[in-house]
Amino acid sequence: MIKEQMGGDAIILKTRLCPPPEAALTGNRVEVTACIDENSLPPREIRKETPKSKEIRDALKDKIASPLSEIPISENMDSFDFAAMLEKKLDFILNSHRTSESVNDVNIRLKPIYLNFIDADIPVEITRHMVKDIESKMISDDDVNLAAYGTLLDEIKAGITSGVTIEPGMKVMFIGPSGAGKTSAMAKLAAQLSVSEGKKVTLVSLDNVKVAAYEEIGGYAEMLNLPLSLSINMKKKHKKDTILLIDTPSLIGQSQRQLSLAESIGTLKPDILFLVFSVGMRSRDLIDSINLFESLSPTHLIAGHLDETARWGTILTMSKYLDKPVSYISDSPGGIGILHSPDPATMARRILKMEEDICNE
Repeated sequence: MIKEQMGGDAIILKTRLCPPPEAALTGNRVEVTACIDENSLPPREIRKETPKSKEIRDALKDKIASPLSEIPISENMDSFDFAAMLEKKLDFILNSHRTSESVNDVNIRLKPIYLNFIDADIPVEITRHMVKDIESKMISDDDVNLAAYGTLLDEIKAGITSGVTIEPGMKVMFIGPSGAGKTSAMAKLAAQLSVSEGKKVTLVSLDNVKVAAYEEIGGYAEMLNLPLSLSINMKKKHKKDTILLIDTPSLIGQSQRQLSLAESIGTLKPDILFLVFSVGMRSRDLIDSINLFESLSPTHLIAGHLDETARWGTILTMSKYLDKPVSYISDSPGGIGILHSPDPATMARRILKMEEDICNE
């Protein structure tokens, strides 16, 4: 079947018989992982720029000549490559325009602070609120940095908590968008609870959507020598001396999957429901999903991928919009490292681009 669907050059990497509950509704199922060697594919046809696309590009170039003129154009450039570069450049132009407009009525002494907040990916509405608060606290020009630091520190402290207490018998579930790092966050917490604290932990995977999700969590279970379960019926099997850490499919906009996940949450009734998000995602994209996040009633937040960006404003954004505490941050890839409790002072300095000695005065 693989050869028929993918061609004679397809290579089968792995097969496995799916255990329950994956096979519960459809009977026996076999999962096959296959790929095609890129070198066996015919060379991609390079599409030259059509007269119509050239006309559109030239029209745009006349409107905003300087930024578009920086885009390298070549005769053999693929139209998709050009479209991606154009979209990136236009996004930059629109964001710059929006920022310059919103700065016009900001106190001139506070413009650098304002721009630092915006650059850190803190939404304009939160930024304006904080700038007004800073302005009200300033006594002289010399107080700008310290007033900004104090205000931001208070805002961050209000939205975080130093970890959570997880006791035997509790059920802890992890939800989050695709790529946010919820499985690796779960693995780090499992290591902390089982190795550092000596507690009994069982890993549970409810993710029947992601390819090789079972193998990924199974690898963590094997490394930590922990039991692994695929069953959703944990109420009967759950031991009172054991902590259940439960992984779930990624959150997306499909209502059917969201409904299924909501049903699982309702059935299991987790004591703690962590929403894991990546600080690499733009605040506006996360805000667009706030209704989805709220509908699942998370109790705590975990911010991941801090090692991939210096823009940590998303952490403040999520705690503000969801009114839930950020309990952990993760600044290392995959299951490497540990979950840290957020440090408000470090976060404030990073967002304000301030030296540590300034903040210690």
